[in-house]
Parts: sequence; structure tokens; C-alpha cells
Amino acid sequence: MKYDEILKSFSSRPFFETADLLTLFPEDEARVLPRLSRWVGAGKLVRLRRGKYMLPPLYQAQAPHPFYISNYLYSPSYISLYTALEYFKLIPEHTHLIQAVTTRDTRHWQTPMGSFHYHSLKTNRFSGYSLEQMGNHAQQNALIASPEKALVDICLLNCGEWDVKRWRSLRLQNTEVLDPDNLFEYTRIIPSKKLARGIRALIHVLKETK
Repeated sequence: MKYDEILKSFSSRPFFETADLLTLFPEDEARVLPRLSRWVGAGKLVRLRRGKYMLPPLYQAQAPHPFYISNYLYSPSYISLYTALEYFKLIPEHTHLIQAVTTRDTRHWQTPMGSFHYHSLKTNRFSGYSLEQMGNHAQQNALIASPEKALVDICLLNCGEWDVKRWRSLRLQNTEVLDPDNLFEYTRIIPSKKLARGIRALIHVLKETK
């Protein structure tokens, strides 16, 4: 296995795992792993997490969007919380941390491509997301919560009550994209008294912005 062979195999699909290499190249894992470590140290590969790598931007046929990387790094997952609010221009702040929701354990990775945090959510609450097209290439697209579900996830996954004062602190903007009926629907399908109280307070805040 030579580095040129890696470039040829993955330039159009910059992500790969150790298992992919062992399938493509008939070499012993004990010989492959040290070589990968050397290439990471030399800047020829980017290690996203244990066993997951990507080519440096210089060798990528198409630079993947950070949200696409997030989906790949820990699956199943979708972009949500404050990252989704920023994407939909619902908050004025820029969020440096990419936040996502997963049915797996909570995890965090600091990578050369950014900081990725995954919040664990029960399987029956893992919904309300869709594939958003952010470019004309598959690596530009990602699973993202709807604006309403991002707010629901914030209410569910943050400690404490989401009262009127707390929702006001988000300084929500462009709220015309939010559908109150969709927000209330989540209180029906997700049995949570905390969520029901939080959504009632949120609706009150949304009425103030009109």
C-alpha cells in the first residue's frame, strides 16, 4: 500500500476507515497502522477519530462541508441545537462548535476540521430532520434538524427550565420561518412536561416578535 494508491482510491471520496484499506490492500494490519500514523504526522492524512481518516484539502476533488463531516464522523446523527439555529439564521451569534444529535452515547471530538459534539437522544425522539442541499455535490449535503426540532432539542437536552426569560436570551430572529403548529405537535409526540412548558413559553416569545 503506497500513498499514491490512497490518493487514487479516495480523491473523490475523501473519507475512509482502516477497514476500507484492509479490504482494498492485502496487507497485515500491524503494518498498515504505523504507516497511517506516519502519514498523519507528515500531514498527508487527517485523523478524524480512531480508525477514521480523510485526505487533506489539497488532494480532495471536492471539499466536504463540515456538516457532512459531522454526519460521517458519528452515525446515526443529524445537525441540531445552536448549530442548526445559526444555519437557519435564527440566532445572530456564530457557533464555532458543531453540535449534533445521536442515538448513541454522547461524544466529543476535536479534529483539524473543527470541534464536533454529539448529544445523546432517545431513539423515539430522534426525528424531525431532513437532508439539506448546501451545494451541487453529495459531500456538501447533510442531515439537519428542522428549525422547530432544533429548538425542541435545545429544550430537551439542556438542563433546567426554558422559560420566557431564557428563550428571550437567545435573541431569536427571522422567526417567521417557525411554525407554531409544528412546535406544538412535538409536545404531542414527545411526552415531556418540561418540553410542554418550554414550548408554551417559546410561543409567548414568538408572539412578542411579531
